[in-house]
Amino acid sequence: MKKIIVFCSAMLLIVFVKVNVSQAQTAAKADAKVTLTGEIVDMDCYMSMGAHGADHKGCAMKCIANGTPMGLLTSDGKVYVLTAPHDNQDPYNKLKKEAAATVTVTGEVYTRGGVQSLQVDGVKM
Repeated sequence: MKKIIVFCSAMLLIVFVKVNVSQAQTAAKADAKVTLTGEIVDMDCYMSMGAHGADHKGCAMKCIANGTPMGLLTSDGKVYVLTAPHDNQDPYNKLKKEAAATVTVTGEVYTRGGVQSLQVDGVKM
């Protein structure tokens, strides 16, 4: 009886690990290319204080210039951490001067560990 319990426990563990590995691999894949419109925010002030908008532009510009990650806040309240593709960082770099502005960004959405990111391929001001 003890051997059956150990065997069943081992099989359940194997199934559990396979399911979790499969989900982790799926989460790493990019969703389809999307085009999203929203406000460029600095992630530090937005996440800690909810700060955004024209009144926060000066602070956001300083934070982004000092290396704070940027995000895209969409009209439905979703926030995407903006990332730059390795082969062309120009569109991403253009956004560094657009804090508090509403822009349209094209790219691939990635989700990992509950965090959404948008890899910036194109920008319209």
